[in-house]
Amino acid sequence: MTASKIAHSFAGQWLTTFGWMTLEPHGNKLRGAYQYGNTEGKIEGSLEGNNLRFRYKEPNEEGEGVFRLLRAGKFSGTYSVAGDQRVRRWEGERGWDGIWDSDFGRVRLLHEADRVHGSYEGAGSSQIDGHIAGDNKLEFRYKEPRNSGEGHFELSEDHFSFTGEWRPTSPGATTEWRPWRGQRVQPERGVTWLLVLEAHWQRSVAENEYAFGHMLREVFARLPQVRVRQRFFHDAESLDHWCRELLYVAEPAILMIASHGVADGLAVHGQVINTTRVLDSVRDASNLKLLHFSSCLVGLDGQRALTKQPFPVSGYTTSVDWGASALLEFTYLDLMLVRGYEPADAAKALPKLINYTGDVVAEDSPYRAAGFRFFPAAS
Repeated sequence: MTASKIAHSFAGQWLTTFGWMTLEPHGNKLRGAYQYGNTEGKIEGSLEGNNLRFRYKEPNEEGEGVFRLLRAGKFSGTYSVAGDQRVRRWEGERGWDGIWDSDFGRVRLLHEADRVHGSYEGAGSSQIDGHIAGDNKLEFRYKEPRNSGEGHFELSEDHFSFTGEWRPTSPGATTEWRPWRGQRVQPERGVTWLLVLEAHWQRSVAENEYAFGHMLREVFARLPQVRVRQRFFHDAESLDHWCRELLYVAEPAILMIASHGVADGLAVHGQVINTTRVLDSVRDASNLKLLHFSSCLVGLDGQRALTKQPFPVSGYTTSVDWGASALLEFTYLDLMLVRGYEPADAAKALPKLINYTGDVVAEDSPYRAAGFRFFPAAS
């Protein structure tokens, strides 16, 4: 399917977790096939709004799942193998949607019908906005911190690369066209990222060194399927910057933000970073499996912003004890990164494993109730 003919529908060709997949309408159903390596599979499903509930069958496996259409060029989904309750991810993209390794760093594009827009960080936080101008051709305008201009891309026949040109339109700038090329970034199968964004806890040089992310990195970096990264932030702008980096990660990611907290957000150097601002900075990161606030009280905002996100969110409604939260979070992450639990299943298991997770504890418990909360992704 050419980029210009993509509509808000599941029908057509998709580049998915399990290779190329083609879906075609048959009455009120969609049928298709996919191929991953030497394995060929068949798939059939029925539409329920923006969801496609399906069954699949391979020579040595079968199961069921659901895809959710996020926009014309992207779906997210899960599936489970028959006889296995574990839920696994199955995602797809097409057209211009995806992450591209380009002459100006990684570019994240979102394909919505005839509009394509996105961002890149080559010269600082930059935006790109364009429209489909013909089969596999995109015309766009870009805006950088100190420059702006126009350009055009052409998608290769296999949808794995683009070639194009750009030129600035700022007053006094040269009008010479220059090349801009890109290659689609494909996720590495089985890999999950753990990104720990942490505020500096120390208020003076007299305090001992401490960083929660260092401990998490030592524990989980031993796993070949986990990419652990820790970065520090000191204000809203630096937190925005590191959150935006998730847009350029192709694999599923868990984001943990560790800092002091208040009911309205994160407390950093006397500044409160509103929870809504944090959520907005990662809203387009469709690879985000979970955002966890390792911060006191942030979960109190749950009836407002935290319940409306396209990704799961978790946090605490109390001023949780440091040791208690550390034990809880190591278990929480271990369930997801080592045991293969999805976030909702890990959150459900926590109270059974750690009895102070919720709002009530035994009288002889050495830990206060943590007030842990999990907010599933909005449908």
